[in-house]
Parts: sequence; C-alpha cells; structure tokens
Amino acid sequence: MGSDHTRAPLFASLREFVDRGQAPFYSPGHKGGRTLDPWLRENIAALDLNNLPDTDTLHCPEGPILEAERLIADAWGVPQSFVMVQGSTGGNIAVALTALRPDEPVLVARNAHKSVLAGLVQVGARPVWLEPRWDAEFGVAHGLDADVVERAFQTSGAKALWVLHPTYYGTTGDIAALAEVCRRYGARLLVDGAHSPHFAFHPDLPTPGEQSGAAATVQSVHKILSGLSQAAVLHVDTSQLDEASVRRSLQLVQTTSPHFAIMASIDLARRQMALDGRTLLDAALTRARAAAERLTGIPGLTVLRPHHLAGPGTGLCQLDETKLLIGTAALNADARQILARLNHLHGVQPELAGSGHILCISTIGNTAHDFDRLTTAFAEVSVHFGRRDTGRAPAWTADLLAVRPDVVLTPREAFFADADRVALADAAGRIAAEAITPYPPGIPLVMPGERLGQDVIDLLVALRAAGNPISASDPTLTVVTTVR
Repeated sequence: MGSDHTRAPLFASLREFVDRGQAPFYSPGHKGGRTLDPWLRENIAALDLNNLPDTDTLHCPEGPILEAERLIADAWGVPQSFVMVQGSTGGNIAVALTALRPDEPVLVARNAHKSVLAGLVQVGARPVWLEPRWDAEFGVAHGLDADVVERAFQTSGAKALWVLHPTYYGTTGDIAALAEVCRRYGARLLVDGAHSPHFAFHPDLPTPGEQSGAAATVQSVHKILSGLSQAAVLHVDTSQLDEASVRRSLQLVQTTSPHFAIMASIDLARRQMALDGRTLLDAALTRARAAAERLTGIPGLTVLRPHHLAGPGTGLCQLDETKLLIGTAALNADARQILARLNHLHGVQPELAGSGHILCISTIGNTAHDFDRLTTAFAEVSVHFGRRDTGRAPAWTADLLAVRPDVVLTPREAFFADADRVALADAAGRIAAEAITPYPPGIPLVMPGERLGQDVIDLLVALRAAGNPISASDPTLTVVTTVR
C-alpha cells in the first residue's frame, strides 16, 4: 500500500463543509439537525441496530414498525403507508414493480426523475413520453397540462399515468383534473411526490397527490420534513394496489439492514407534523413569503410567485411557496457564478443553480436569520455583477421541445442490449442506449430506446458549440452510447 492512509478525504471534506456554518437552503429539511428530536440527534450511533425481536423487521413488520406505518397512514389520510429507507428512488422502483407490467404502455412526463426510468428498465413497461409545460421566464419545466394527458390516453391505450407532483421547483399540475382524466380512461394515477410530504398538513400548500385518487404516492420525508437522508414513505390506495404485492416489491428493492435511526426519524417527523405541523408550516410560509417579497425588490431578480400560475388544468396550477425559485437571467453572470459567490463570500448555500435560475429550499428548519443572510447576500450579488446589458444567448428550448424522436425499444430493451460508443457525427439513425439531457431545459432530448435522428444530432452539435451543459455518459458529446 503506497497511499497515505492517515487521510480520510471524504470525512475531512464533510467536516470542513459543516464547520463553515452556512445558511442552509438545501435538503435535508432538518437543516443540520435543528428540527430533529433532541434524543434522536444525540443518540444516532446508539440507534444503529440490527433486526432484533425488540426492534421489529422492516421487510415483514409485526411490531413497532407496523404500528408506525399505521400512524403514518392516519396522519396523511390514506388507506396504507409503508416506511422506506432507500429514499423516493427505491419507492419509485417499487411502484413500477407493483403497478406496471412488461410492454404495457404508461404515460410519463419527460422531466421524470431518473428513478422512474430505473423502474421502467426493471419492469419493461413501454413509456409514452409527454412534454411538460415549459417556463421560458425561469428556464424550468413544470407539470403536465391536462389536455396533453387526455390526448395521450386517446391514442396510446395506456394503463397508467406517472406524474411528478410537485416538480423540483415546487410547481404542480392540476392533480384533481389529472386524476379525473385517469378515472375516465380506467388508468392508475402514480405520483412521484418526493417533494410533497408536507402538503397534507397545510391548506396553503398544493393539493396532496395521496388524497387525490392516486394509486401510489412516493414521498421523501428527508427532503422537506425532519427525516434523515433516505427517509421516505409510500402511500397506497389498497383498493387499487394489493398490499401483499407492494410489500413484495419493497422487499426486492430495500436493504435487509435498514438504519433504525432513519426509520425512527420518519416516525418522529410524522408525530411532529400530526401535532404541530400547521403551526410550524404557518411560520415557514410566512418567512418564505417575506423573503420572496424582499428578493423581488432586488434589481435583476425575479421570484416565482402565485401570480405566475397559469390556472386550472395546466401544468402550472399550484405552487409550494416554501420553495424559492429565483430568476437570475437579468444579472450579468451565469447562475453558477452567482451560486459560488453566495456560497464562498456570504456563507449561503442554495440547493442548485440552473440556467438563469437558483433554487432555494426552505423548510420548518430555516430561521429568520437564514433568510436575512439570503436576502442580504443576493442584494450584494446584484450590485457586484450588475444588470445584463447584452442580448441573451440563443434560446434553443423551443427547438428542443419540438423534437419528437421515434421510439424503437423500451428502456429495458435498450438497457440490456449490446452497446457501442459511437462518434456523435456518426450516430444518426442509431438507437440511444442512454438519456441525453441538455440544460436548459433539463428534459432529456433523447431517451434510451429512441432513435437519434439527424435533427437530434444537429441540435446536439449546436448546443455543444454554444457551451450548453449536457448530461450524458460523455458530457463533451464526442461519443454517445448506442444500441449495437
């Protein structure tokens, strides 16, 4: 061994990050343990236990885990809930295993989380990809318009609709309208509600998917509430999905060595919301709304607010106001430069920087002081960079959203097919074995199993030349992975 094993680089980087004392506008929702139960916070190591007679077993609960699941279902107002320790990622895969069948068509938004694609690969269902509503002002995709879903059901024979509710940015489609469309066509509504565990506990938040007729709703307790990372729940309407089938699917995707501190944090987050959720969320919304008002007054910034909503039936129907989507396109800087200055100079850490926007996730764990630091930092950033006085870079989004690649294989068929790495210039006519996602819009231009037409190749070449970030196995797009 020739390496320096006195070093612990991952631990050192984490400790250095924590020691900065930043204002946290990112997940998890407990914000460094602020909202965790004090005993849990101090005894996490002691709770790293095995499946023992006194602790119960996640895969076949009969004692306290089962009781905790029943309390979760009661608190969220659903027939049955399941504790998960693999995050919403594991939940989405379990939903696919339970609710979908090989080669069965399912309607899916193209801005679905990659775990939805993972579920499709495992099951072999045939996705019918739908374009979400695009927001040119903020450079983000929202939910699905109900009329888009209606037309897709008319032509596809799909047996399910899988929606993102809300998006990463806190926006939602009209979940009631989407549920009604599903009922008319005898299809199941499946909800990736990773960012929605708090919706059920305050009337000013968007309509909960789990209370709108969904067959299954996945939620990440850790993203917004007081759960440790990977803490999640799966809510199921047992009149649509069989309990035993759901449990069997979860057994396939969940570890046999779950961390009991994660499960306990779900139990405690449920108790916190059931007893004090309305009060805690009242305060969180008040702080976030006040910050949005202050940020809107800073030159060069815009904030997504309720007046931006497009109305019933649209993919921009409701908004979670605890999320602060801050438009920065009018500032004379890339959003990543802005984020770096917020972080390193002001000690403010947002969740992400995209093309022309920065997302801040606020929760019950953020304080008034956090928001003061945020707004003060953005005011300085605005002065430092100034307003953009030149035209914006070419907007490719309309061209990207107009592309409709031919679907040749299911994602599963493409994933398991023999593959080659081919020069992009030589890839026309080949079938993609990977998703290729330009930013903006952050929606895959090509999905696994879709044909790389010359129109797609030309767009990718132009985007690469313009310097747009592209997510692929080779971010430079010198080569792409295709089916042999």
